[in-house]
Amino acid sequence: MSASSALFPGRESKIILLPLQVAFFILVTAAMVSSFIAMHRRNRRSWHGIVARMSPECRLAWRKGPDGLKDVIAIWAKTPSAAFRDAGVLMEMAEYAERNALQSDSASIRFFRNAALELRLAAAGAVIRHACFR
Repeated sequence: MSASSALFPGRESKIILLPLQVAFFILVTAAMVSSFIAMHRRNRRSWHGIVARMSPECRLAWRKGPDGLKDVIAIWAKTPSAAFRDAGVLMEMAEYAERNALQSDSASIRFFRNAALELRLAAAGAVIRHACFR
């Protein structure tokens, strides 16, 4: 044991802890900046940019209207990861509609957002089940 450690017991642990605190602070700051940039990009995205992020099957069903819904549900059952991505796009579409609507019909937008959120949660469960039971 050195003379300095005898005078200041526990000092070595504080010296080691300081670099860890700095590293944790840098990681948290980087995560927050990344999150802010992603949110800013998402808010600046146009309607066409949002629709372009859909899977081709979902885009085709979107153009067909309610008639194409059965087709896309069958495809989503086979590929839950596509359903997860498409549900995220549907949630983003609801946010866009709420942000840019002149006279917002909040009840229908809330219903659309809740339906997209339920689809997203169901798709996440399906992705997890698909990954676990392979």
